[in-house]
Amino acid sequence: MLSGVVLANEEAEDEPLAERLAPVGRLCLQGQECQRAVTQHRETEVAASDTPDLEEAAQYDGEALYAKASCGACHAAGIAGAPATGDSNAWTARLAQGTDKLYANAINGIGAMPPKGGRFNFSDDEIKAIVDYMVDELE
Repeated sequence: MLSGVVLANEEAEDEPLAERLAPVGRLCLQGQECQRAVTQHRETEVAASDTPDLEEAAQYDGEALYAKASCGACHAAGIAGAPATGDSNAWTARLAQGTDKLYANAINGIGAMPPKGGRFNFSDDEIKAIVDYMVDELE
């Protein structure tokens, strides 16, 4: 029964992943007919007022991403050396290193945790939002 849930979750992630991995061009040799294969994700002529500002674009729901990425599988109980979510004692030394170090560890991996917790389809900003959520849970 769980496999259906996992499959549905994976299918929901296929489109954004395909978008990130889509080719941006095509190699054509001189003398051959070449079709333009550049993918355009959005209209190129967007009014400046329609473009979200950086603060707005950086807003992610860290709690929802934490659940979607299954971070709690390790961080809920502190498995394999993962600091447990909400356990301020487990986070003290990590917080002392600064937020940038926390972000780097989450993005690049540390100890038993693979880069991005194994969620390679998540952007760096999404990973940072998850870290921010976990730190906020300490307060």
